[in-house]
Parts: sequence; structure tokens; C-alpha cells
Amino acid sequence: MNKILTADPEKCTGCRMCELVCSMKKHGEFNPAMSRITTIISIEDGFYLPVFCFQCDDYPCGQVCPSAAISRDDGVVRVDEQKCIGCKMCLLACPFGAMSFYSEGGYAINCDTCDRDPECVKFCYPKALSFKETELSMHHKKKSLAHRLKIIYGEKQKMLD
Repeated sequence: MNKILTADPEKCTGCRMCELVCSMKKHGEFNPAMSRITTIISIEDGFYLPVFCFQCDDYPCGQVCPSAAISRDDGVVRVDEQKCIGCKMCLLACPFGAMSFYSEGGYAINCDTCDRDPECVKFCYPKALSFKETELSMHHKKKSLAHRLKIIYGEKQKMLD
């Protein structure tokens, strides 16, 4: 079984601690712009969603990379900073908006699960993030997230009608 990083939007408080911890771990400073996890915040809905790399089996980000800087090794999608030419095609290809760009370094970044020991999970006080074993395929994981988002936004639409 593989372990995957998961997020429960119903538990997320939007504190963005995950972003701070990630940037500190990866770049040595508290700067959310350098984080490999991003929290989508909808204040009017009271909705928060941590977004990170889903480690897709087909990893579309790597399929469009002209310099072959993105690869999948042992189930983890990784960016080779030395090969990345900064074209940002991977940002456009990611179906979840989980790729970011480190402008100071000039290369793409994504969550690599901290080599299977994600720092963000350790500091997520409301336990919205977890790293757990699963037998679900990537397809089922994507479908589940899409279904939950549809329900949340469907409820919002009903309230507006």
C-alpha cells in the first residue's frame, strides 16, 4: 500500500500554518509564497481547501515539460531544479493547480511529501491534513475530491437561489 497526503476541507480552518511550515522546511524562511502547499480561502463561504500535488499516476505536469525536469520516482512526482527552464508549462498542465513557481530560483516546485514524512501534517492542529495508507487509485482520489467540491459549491448555489 502507498501512503498519500489528503486534506479534509471540513476540518481546515484556513490558518495557513501548513504553508509556513512548508516554506521553512524547503527554503529556510517563513514565506507562504515559497510553499509547496497552498490554501484556497473563500471567506464568504467559510470554505478552506489545502491544495498540494496529488502525485498523479499520469502526472500531466511531467508530460508537458520540454526539458524533462519532472519525473515520477517511487510514486513521488519530483522537479529537477537544475533541468527546469522556467517555462511554467507544468503550472498550466496541472489539473489541480498544485504546481507553483519559485521565482527567486527560477524553477517549478511541487509537494514531494517531504520524502514521505510531510512536515505540514505534523503542524496541522485541526488535523485537516493527513498522510495515510490507502489502496485507492489516483482516479478514485480525484473523483472523491471533485464530488466533495461539487457538494460544497452545490450547497452554495442553492443558498443563492
